Amino acid sequence: MTPRDTAEFPSDDTAHLECDYLVVGAGTSGMAFTDTILTENPTATVVMVDRNQGPGGHWQHVYPFCKLHQTSCNYGVNSLKMGKSRNCKGKERYDVNDRATGAEVVEYYEQALANFHQTGRFQSFFDVDYESFDEKQNLHLIRRHKGGDSISVKCRKLVRIHNNVEVPSMRKPIIPVHQDAHFVPVNDVPKGVKSGNYNKYIVFGCGKTGADAVVQLLRMGVDQSKITWIVSRDVWYFLRDGLADFWGSNKHILPVMNQEKSIKDVFLAWEKNGIAGRIENADHQKTGEIPRIFKGPTMDKEELALMQSIKNVVRMGRATSVDANTIAFEKGSLPYDPADTLLVDCMVDNLYGYNFDKDFQIFEADKINLGPVTFVFNASASGAHIAFLECALGEDDAAKNDCCFFLREEDGRTPDGIEYMVGQFYLQNKTTEKLMAVKGGSRFFFKSRTNLLAPSHHKGGMFKLLWVMFGPQQGAAEGKKLTQKVEAKGFQDLNHTFGVTA
Repeated sequence: MTPRDTAEFPSDDTAHLECDYLVVGAGTSGMAFTDTILTENPTATVVMVDRNQGPGGHWQHVYPFCKLHQTSCNYGVNSLKMGKSRNCKGKERYDVNDRATGAEVVEYYEQALANFHQTGRFQSFFDVDYESFDEKQNLHLIRRHKGGDSISVKCRKLVRIHNNVEVPSMRKPIIPVHQDAHFVPVNDVPKGVKSGNYNKYIVFGCGKTGADAVVQLLRMGVDQSKITWIVSRDVWYFLRDGLADFWGSNKHILPVMNQEKSIKDVFLAWEKNGIAGRIENADHQKTGEIPRIFKGPTMDKEELALMQSIKNVVRMGRATSVDANTIAFEKGSLPYDPADTLLVDCMVDNLYGYNFDKDFQIFEADKINLGPVTFVFNASASGAHIAFLECALGEDDAAKNDCCFFLREEDGRTPDGIEYMVGQFYLQNKTTEKLMAVKGGSRFFFKSRTNLLAPSHHKGGMFKLLWVMFGPQQGAAEGKKLTQKVEAKGFQDLNHTFGVTA
């Protein structure tokens, strides 16, 4: 019996459960939130439901060669270690090469779920959908996928995740595809190569998934001349080993941002310092233009070099359809031979729900809305942070919301432009400043394993952190400088403050 089977789903439609928190979603945010609630509030009870077969959200469906973008030491939940790189005392260490595979992430969340059950204050149900809320009876209805059995839950607060990370294997193609085309999710790349049936490969998408697909094809021995890469919009990539080397030299990323006059110059400086990279094309070299999109894909320098080796790069906008022997784009078309070509789906049709409107609030009466990232590209720390505020500040929703800064859509802008990378650091600074003013907030921040800056993750511990923050690099002062620069409109190509009233 696996941990997720410990709670039987009642067949009696009149049965119902009672709890403090009904958490809908057992992905990264939901698991991190639940872990901190159970830890910080020793009497809290939680019921968790999820549409998947087990915990982990999209990790239940990822491609077999998928690994974490970030290091394992700060991913997951606060109460359970994931990183394999440890010091002599068993503490996790920041190690750029220590990144869990998809299967390892799922196994980790299974263990975390088992730990939740051991508290005696937690129940979980999988293959279940949240269906509706009966206002008159104050009951939430959840229903089993297959059997159709349902159960009512009475809770003090409903916790829902408002983003929706959906990998290609979880959906149908997002464009029309001819029935004779071999159009497959990225999960099928290893099987396709090993079959020997294909002489050419066309990869749709240039985010993290598309980049991983290209790298995997090359590592499996496919010659670059047989790979065509559809790049609808050029993007920047973070370079994890470059970042590690930068931090290892006791350098801080903020001074690089503060000394530049524009967001464009920030990315060029990061590129010069080996922190960021891109796939240049001839037009960029002629015009001096740079990619204007950055959504956080993280590679290493070897992988970037492999990606840059691809010569057949198609830049005709988004693919709009796959016909019998032609791929149509916004700005043209590309012929292909359906008999010996594998088309690899790595496409994304939105921001996975991370585009929150300007009026979105995390804390509402009887409801908590997870999804916004309050720490830079860190859903784990963000979920834990929101749960801590829920425990520390009681029923004062206004005070809790006042401690949460995150990217929002505003005036038609969506948070995938390069300026939003600077925005994330700016908003994280605002969030951290508020957290430090909450009773117990500083201790929570420095003790949280989901916090990449946690002293326990780094050689030198608290001493090194203090040295980086208050020594020659003046990390703390640089954070304040960035806040002041954004609010003073100090970047030539940034004319707003990310929805914050300065």
